Amino acid sequence: MTDGESRPTPPTPSRRRFLAAAATGLAATTAGCGYVPGGGDLAWEESLPAGGLAFASDRWYRATNDRLVTVENHSGRTFDFEDNVWRDLSNAAVSLLTPDGAARGVGETERQVTGAPAVTDGAAFLPVEGGRLTAVDLAGGAPSGGGSGAAEPADRDEGQSMDDPVRWRVDAGSLLAGEAGDDETTESGDDGADATGSSLQGVRASDALSVAVGARGVAAFDAQTGDPAFSVPDLWTDADGGGGTPTDATSRVAVDGETVWALIPESASATDDDDAAVVGYDRSGDGRVERPVAGDNEWLVAVGGTVVTGAPGASLTGYDRKLDRRFSLDVRAPTTRPSDVPPGEGRLYYSRGGTVTAVDVDAEEVAFERSDLPSGHFAADAAGVYVVTNAGGFGDDAEPRAVAVDPDGAVRWRAPLPEGIEPEGLFAIGERLVVLDSGRAYGFHAAAGERPSLLG
Repeated sequence: MTDGESRPTPPTPSRRRFLAAAATGLAATTAGCGYVPGGGDLAWEESLPAGGLAFASDRWYRATNDRLVTVENHSGRTFDFEDNVWRDLSNAAVSLLTPDGAARGVGETERQVTGAPAVTDGAAFLPVEGGRLTAVDLAGGAPSGGGSGAAEPADRDEGQSMDDPVRWRVDAGSLLAGEAGDDETTESGDDGADATGSSLQGVRASDALSVAVGARGVAAFDAQTGDPAFSVPDLWTDADGGGGTPTDATSRVAVDGETVWALIPESASATDDDDAAVVGYDRSGDGRVERPVAGDNEWLVAVGGTVVTGAPGASLTGYDRKLDRRFSLDVRAPTTRPSDVPPGEGRLYYSRGGTVTAVDVDAEEVAFERSDLPSGHFAADAAGVYVVTNAGGFGDDAEPRAVAVDPDGAVRWRAPLPEGIEPEGLFAIGERLVVLDSGRAYGFHAAAGERPSLLG
């Protein structure tokens, strides 16, 4: 586009689908002419599953190594063709997208999701209305029997299939409220929320444990059965019941295998100098380690056995499982908790103020920083980090494009996106880079590949 030209009106969704389909068809045609798809080439496009006649929705996206999971609230009315009546709809649906572009619905919950869900390779853990926690099996098949504790197997209507993917449900809010305070027992409200007046804020999970984060504390459950592991209902409060809920309590919790880590704010910490504190609990909750940390730390993440805390704009600090300090890096930590932590790579990536930073936790150093990449949607995997931006994101009127950066900080490839795609989200799954736009997903080759001449 020449200087002074105005940017064309973005294509309608139908035109976007046509243009993307044309790009996909061209790639298939040239594949038979010696063309090997390279990084940024479009491999497929797919509509994300949507919830029938739902009139409004909230969506959360969570990526694992080999799938993108969508959790979507539904509300409105839907027609029951069997009973020939309209029914009110208020629940949540879970669906997934695989690296080959196959999308399918997994199942639905009985209530709407109220906070940040968590996803592992095998299940999605959803904080739903009433302070309850629901586990949905992503692999399908018969759900778990639910163990022997407070967990309930999925309640089934008469005639409902045993293949219901809901693994278990627990009343986490009541568990937290019922043990809060010294010897005081409180009751859940009519909506099932804990007695502090709020629903669950979110969930953290591993293949072993699922941890519900409430307004005053946390409750851990066996990820497979839903049996209670332990609870700390007054984690965010001091000895007098003060302190209050942190602004984003979920960002202060991490689960690493069978260990739960939490960053207690200054207002609730019992340290001598009124510092904040990092605490770690084993599966039973009986084994506990703790150490004071600077009060300006606001989030915590677990990276391959190392606990990393962040003081936004100031520093990153890493601790081992005994909470002995491993390193302290004088680098501007992000304001929000980094979500791009590729499993098993010993790294975390984040973007702050136009600078992309890679921290090699295993090597205890900053691997690279780049300030020449645009502020756009961000994703990472074992091969490095990716950034996509909308038109103008590179400081000019260029069309949207993607950039891949290797773990050492070198640019692996740059590629424009097909005309009409305006990125709303970015995720790396398998060997695909998935761009979301207007309810559709576009899968691009993430590997660099080769682009030999069509004539040669």
